[in-house]
Amino acid sequence: MIKRTGEIVLAIIGLVLSILAQAFIAIIGLLMISGSKGKEGLTTFYNNYYKTMNEWEIPKKEIPDPDRVLDFVQTLSWTALTGGLITLALGIFGIYYIFKNKKPVFAGYLFLAAGVVSLLSTALISFIPALLFIVVAILCFVRKPKSTFSGL
Repeated sequence: MIKRTGEIVLAIIGLVLSILAQAFIAIIGLLMISGSKGKEGLTTFYNNYYKTMNEWEIPKKEIPDPDRVLDFVQTLSWTALTGGLITLALGIFGIYYIFKNKKPVFAGYLFLAAGVVSLLSTALISFIPALLFIVVAILCFVRKPKSTFSGL
């Protein structure tokens, strides 16, 4: 039986980093959306938005509409939150199936899916956790137990 300590450690590190990144994106986005609710919050957001764009010397015709920016942030935050929950479930099930070498190939597919979901749900921001999940998946696919058959 192969010890899968390396895979378990990398999977836990990837899971923690992924959940932290996705939670950070979701919290910042939802706080930004909730702060822009109401007339005063929206006015403050518009003023700060146009002030920042002017400081960066972006031409007025190239400045995106602030309502579209808020819609994008809201969509990204909900996508990161949902992706975080899916990544959490896939990662926990993957760790369960790799523990005690139960089903390492199935766990590899779960880790691969967790890496892809983590990467796509954060708009490519959580690259390192996704890379860790993909490395764990490759280790699950490649490492095979040594044959105990000694021949004739």
